[in-house]
Amino acid sequence: MKCEIIQDLLPSYIEKLTSVHSNEEIEKHLQSCESCLQSYNEMTATANLSVPIIDKEEINKLNYFKKVKKKNIKTLIFSVLSVLILATALIGFFVIGFPVSSKDVVIDYQKTKDRLEVHLTLENGKDLVFSGKTKFIRDENNNVIGSETRYTPRGLLHNPFDDVGKKVMLGTEIHTDLDFPNKFILEFKDKTMTFVNGVLVE
Repeated sequence: MKCEIIQDLLPSYIEKLTSVHSNEEIEKHLQSCESCLQSYNEMTATANLSVPIIDKEEINKLNYFKKVKKKNIKTLIFSVLSVLILATALIGFFVIGFPVSSKDVVIDYQKTKDRLEVHLTLENGKDLVFSGKTKFIRDENNNVIGSETRYTPRGLLHNPFDDVGKKVMLGTEIHTDLDFPNKFILEFKDKTMTFVNGVLVE
């Protein structure tokens, strides 16, 4: 093979990309050609360098980019946390609400023969909502010995786009034909009102 061809094949030979036949020809040529052998030695010496040399300016650039990346990550984390805190506050104020004191509510209740109605009017400028649940009270033999309806009035910041209002009417049926008591409970921030079979007991 001519030197020009060997010179072209040397990088592939060093990377072990040449065929067995080409390897034999290259090695045979290197034994007899000082110029190609010198090129081979220079190439292999360059390939064996372990770490490229980076000047001080390149190091400063790398450090600067690392600082910028770290600052951007901190800014992103701070932004995400701020959005989450704001969303939680908005949900709390406009959806879930906060406990209401009985002092801020006008309470009017009336009992008929088979029904208790409680009218609540919130007077602190906020909207009034409530959460409630009803359950049966059972003895150790799983027999029903009472029922309990529990309501918790809650105040919301006034939302002009969803005006739920400041008045709520709550009620429960009174079954006089049943042997067990019917409890109706209102839980305010400062006190609890309990009605048994339509009569306020506490």
